[in-house]
Amino acid sequence: MNNLTLLNDNHNINQNIYFSIGKNKYTLPILNVLEVMDLPQLDYPQKLPSNFIGILKYNNLTINVLDIRFYLDIEITPYSTSDKLIIVKTDETIFAIIVDKIEDVINFENNKTEHLPFTSDNKFIDSVYKINKETIFVLNAYALENVIRNGYPEKNIDVCSLFPTDKTSVDILQNRAILLLKKNNLTAISKVFSDTKFVAFSLNNTVYCANLNYIKEFCNSKDIIPLPCTAEYILGIITIKGDFITVVDLKKFLNLSDTNYSNKSKVIIINSSNVKLGFLVDDVYEIFSVNEDTINNIEYSENEFITSEIIENNTVKPILNIEKIISDERLFINEE
Repeated sequence: MNNLTLLNDNHNINQNIYFSIGKNKYTLPILNVLEVMDLPQLDYPQKLPSNFIGILKYNNLTINVLDIRFYLDIEITPYSTSDKLIIVKTDETIFAIIVDKIEDVINFENNKTEHLPFTSDNKFIDSVYKINKETIFVLNAYALENVIRNGYPEKNIDVCSLFPTDKTSVDILQNRAILLLKKNNLTAISKVFSDTKFVAFSLNNTVYCANLNYIKEFCNSKDIIPLPCTAEYILGIITIKGDFITVVDLKKFLNLSDTNYSNKSKVIIINSSNVKLGFLVDDVYEIFSVNEDTINNIEYSENEFITSEIIENNTVKPILNIEKIISDERLFINEE
């Protein structure tokens, strides 16, 4: 199979995989994409919800395969051997979506992204991107994850009838499934969920990093709504996918020298079930992997929120202890 494997690469946060389904074009952040593969034969158990088109054995995992046309008002047409599967990873789930064609990997320019003027109930699409007079829909991987967790109103469609039945096509799909079973990417999958992936970002002239497990997404800082009568390090709130996120000025919170932010400033949305926080930083550079032996614990630090650092290629990157930050009592309102 002509697979595009993304597991071991470092990627810019603005990169998106660009693909077509029917007449429409869509993207997903490449940070949510593990791999792209040719459509293999899928298993279809009798008890599988009808909104799933099958299940896939992927690296000793059994993952659901979705067709987003079931959730959007798009004509559902038969599948073919030229279709692709995009293996998608969220914070806790791996699943796949079927698409017609992979167009490219593109870098988003912030001024070409437009948030929808409305919020749909399903939230599968939360923004559009304009390029070469073409509108590309930006998919929300976490909304698709909710379909797997919570279900979705079923459509009366015979999924099995959508797959090709001629002998040549069936043989191709079966051979791809056999080759997929022979692959051994267990090490790669363990890396996806490991503690050795980090986000690099800047505060003033220093590059810091944070464990990727604590990061949900990134957004621009221009849409922050100020809040009156709050601590000086609370900048305001932003709305992300219907949630109100409190934005913290990380420089002030960490007692760093206070310098102005620029139009490159980003808000890092924290992945936590307990708090809804975003941290304002000067810029976000990359997602990168490191070997565990490059991480050095710090016994004595000038800042209590820096307890380790990465030493690699003659550079030192302090690692922020996100767990310690989001547990700090200063971020919680005392209601007594």
